[in-house]
Amino acid sequence: MLKRNLLIALMGALVVHIAYFSVQLCISIVKTFFYQPQFALSDVALQSEVSFGFVMHDAPLILILSYFIVASLLFAALHTKQWMKRKV
Repeated sequence: MLKRNLLIALMGALVVHIAYFSVQLCISIVKTFFYQPQFALSDVALQSEVSFGFVMHDAPLILILSYFIVASLLFAALHTKQWMKRKV
């Protein structure tokens, strides 16, 4: 029963993360598709330089950490639910 709960918690955490990032991606695509710049056509002064940014280097670590935190919470909820069933 413990292995089953652990597997369900890991799969549930995966589903939660996939859903979260899919929703973020879809919202970004829709916002980009419908973006209308707010400037007057007579005063257009576009930049000729390119700006470069960087991606936070700790992002994979945070993603893995959040995955295991969500999996732990789901496991605790499943384990508590079964414990309550046995008590009654």
